[in-house]
Amino acid sequence: MSTSSPEGVKKLLENMQADLRSLSMESKKKFPPVKEAAESGIVKIKTISARNTDILAALKENSSEMVQPFLMGCGTKEPKITQLSLAAIQRLMSHEVVSEAAAGNIIHMLWQLMEFGLEELKLLQTVLVLLTTNTTVHDEALAKAIVLCFRLHFTKDNITNNTAAATVRQVVTVVFERMVAEEQRFKGVVEEAPLVQGNSNRRCVTTLRPCAKDAYMLFQDLCQLVNADAPYWLVGMTEMTRTFGLELLESVLNDFPQVFLQHQEFSFLLKERVCPLVIKLFSPNIKFRQGCGSAGGSGGSSSSPAPLEKPYFPICM
Repeated sequence: MSTSSPEGVKKLLENMQADLRSLSMESKKKFPPVKEAAESGIVKIKTISARNTDILAALKENSSEMVQPFLMGCGTKEPKITQLSLAAIQRLMSHEVVSEAAAGNIIHMLWQLMEFGLEELKLLQTVLVLLTTNTTVHDEALAKAIVLCFRLHFTKDNITNNTAAATVRQVVTVVFERMVAEEQRFKGVVEEAPLVQGNSNRRCVTTLRPCAKDAYMLFQDLCQLVNADAPYWLVGMTEMTRTFGLELLESVLNDFPQVFLQHQEFSFLLKERVCPLVIKLFSPNIKFRQGCGSAGGSGGSSSSPAPLEKPYFPICM
């Protein structure tokens, strides 16, 4: 059954009302404002259903109001209410009835839950649903969602750590798949090719469409992080491993070579960021060379090996 078919829409409305009733029941004793918001949401759904022929479009237009009871439910930090609310939010996202503004509010709440260490696996699942079911999330909101996944990758819980790593890999792929899909939509549209200057340390580019810009900013910041530099776009990163960053860079280069062949902006990223980074990583350790020189000058026959790189390095913001 298609989600946009009359039966699918009817089922969605029924499920939304059931979710709001459950939220109202769970919160009526300890969280009266959440209960009131849930009951108002039920009335709003009935009104939308009665007054609109294109119900999905109307739900999306009013999605900021529709998700508010569930965001308030997440804000209670009560496990049962939070789980119920996240499941309801995922349902709305899977039917693509979440606007850009509503998506931004959702990501903000997910970030708060992440900082409190709550429902970490559900958070990762919700981010993945949000980013794979539509292209609503761009720019700073997208960056925040990606950083959330990175942050959860560096938690102490192994299950969360591994799940977050898999989520990051998938999200990075999704960002570039969006760019490829965007190119297909604009295929045949003739645009004047902009001149891209080299030797620049650009934080942003204005010559790319939205999805391409997101991909550019992400790839640029992966280079920054592998180089132990602060990211421009992925604000909020606290730590990173070089091996994971290199793995992500390699996967992008392997899976989307056409992006770097067809776009000057990405070609310059290879030239200005990736090539110097690879040269640096393959260069002999300066301390090791200095140690050899001083040992030779003093008549010593050996020198101590270079110190091993720490597995984590902080990102100074």
